[in-house]
Amino acid sequence: AVKHVQKKHDVNTLACICAIDRAALPPLMDYWAPEVAVTGVHELLGNALVMKGEIPRTLDLRGEELPNETDNE
Repeated sequence: AVKHVQKKHDVNTLACICAIDRAALPPLMDYWAPEVAVTGVHELLGNALVMKGEIPRTLDLRGEELPNETDNE
């Protein structure tokens, strides 16, 4: 199913609600859909939250660089 939506809709991320799936699916995605990353819904939420008074972040929860706002244009 992931390979199908990857080709049809240019999907590059699979979000899992369950930590067990989050741990088990990356090797399967590496085999069946190598360009699809696996992430957790909670991780997406944590990266999206911006708290009042927070200093601008340059790294996400994994310590990877956040895309610049200008990258989306």
